[in-house]
Amino acid sequence: MPDLTLYLGGTRSGKSAHAEQDALRAGGPVLYVATAQLRQDDPAMARRIRAHQGRRPAHWHTLECPLELASGIAAFLRTLQAGEGAKPTILIDCVTMWVTNILCSLPDPEDSRLLEEACRREVGDLLRLVEATPCHWIAVSGETGLGGIQATAMARSFCDGLGIANQMLASRAREAWFCVAGKKLLLSD
Repeated sequence: MPDLTLYLGGTRSGKSAHAEQDALRAGGPVLYVATAQLRQDDPAMARRIRAHQGRRPAHWHTLECPLELASGIAAFLRTLQAGEGAKPTILIDCVTMWVTNILCSLPDPEDSRLLEEACRREVGDLLRLVEATPCHWIAVSGETGLGGIQATAMARSFCDGLGIANQMLASRAREAWFCVAGKKLLLSD
């Protein structure tokens, strides 16, 4: 099983903070893969992005990668010097925004079949890289499936796509944690 840890939780559950602590404990070089896209018309998201940036140590590398994470991360890993010491840590924050970006890139965001295919393809590409690359992998994702069925076709499509992505990642993860109120619970089969 690859060295993959998944942190799941709701908004402000502490999942990113736990993932960042995990990356710090690993001790090697860290690549923080930021999937959120800064939009000038969304000041609240800009504040969230700045808060995440402010928590990161200056020596961490950052890759802003909204789509095709596997190819972006693989390109970065090729630039690492062999002499950088310990095994690198790749922290992906977050899968929720990645699925949002996939959804928004589709010709019909309400077509759940298209989103499912795109999620399976992109997450599958990432998991192949995870399995082939000796890194400490950490993924952060939202858990949106705890409420009722969403009212709109696009919201249902998004929740289904994120659920598929989370299940695919969890199935390959060495550890999966559910975060709530700043605490974490280890998930098991």
